[in-house]
Amino acid sequence: MMVLPKPALERKKASWLAEKIREKKIQRGLAIGAMGFIALFYLAPLFWLFDTSFRPKVEIFNVPPRILQAPPWETFRSYSLSSFQVAINRYQMHQGFFNSVLITVGAIILTLLVCSLAAYAFALLKFPGRDIIFYCILATMMLPITTMLAPLFKVIQSYGLYNKHLGLILLYATSAFGVFLLRQYYVRLPLSLIEAAVVDGASKFRIWWWLVLPLGKPVLAALAIYQFRNVWNDFLIPMILLRSENLHTLPIKLQVMDSITIAKDYDAMIATGFIAILIPIIFFLLFQRHFLEGLSGSIKE
Repeated sequence: MMVLPKPALERKKASWLAEKIREKKIQRGLAIGAMGFIALFYLAPLFWLFDTSFRPKVEIFNVPPRILQAPPWETFRSYSLSSFQVAINRYQMHQGFFNSVLITVGAIILTLLVCSLAAYAFALLKFPGRDIIFYCILATMMLPITTMLAPLFKVIQSYGLYNKHLGLILLYATSAFGVFLLRQYYVRLPLSLIEAAVVDGASKFRIWWWLVLPLGKPVLAALAIYQFRNVWNDFLIPMILLRSENLHTLPIKLQVMDSITIAKDYDAMIATGFIAILIPIIFFLLFQRHFLEGLSGSIKE
């Protein structure tokens, strides 16, 4: 058997490593190209919505789109804020935006507090019927929201909260999924910290506020994003509980625009739709790292 000299062996090894590195780069490039191509299908409607929201009404339904008919720097000259002005002056889009922000922020804050307290009790406290109550809460996730509309409406009306933002916020403050998500995270917390706090004389509420809540920031961020999407995009419940036009949220404003059968203001609809989509995207991008950390921490047991 012939043995290669040491320099030749090193050259052959270097050549083999270079070939492997080249293959890895090619595979990585192909994977990035494929993901970029797939991403275009998801981003194209959003980009079209962004571009069209700044177009005059006569250019909205151009085929092909106006931006593809000439170089971008030329098509951008026709950009204007006329669609946003129509949405604000004629349909009070700014009022719907304020209502959506108010309801969503209030609902998220209450959801985090209520679900965190409940999850803390189910995960770290012992009391009779704890597991049965927890399973009953999980069972409510199996019920369609349409089956609960009548009793929810009756409860809200009996407390004098019908046609009020507070009634809608309180309705969103409970989430069976939120309790489950937080509970799965809290059971993984080190019991030594809880026991040390008890030895120091901390009450159960103090342990929850000063220990459990700070340790649960990632999963709380995940729940906040989940609840933000549900509340911000919800149309059915606000449509039933909010009668006054000045209390309507952005999804209801969009429905009002679409219900006009003659001379629809498509430019105002597109501008309002763009704002309604943009806010959740920004919110998710700001907290996506915490969202992924919270989900991964809750799924693992």
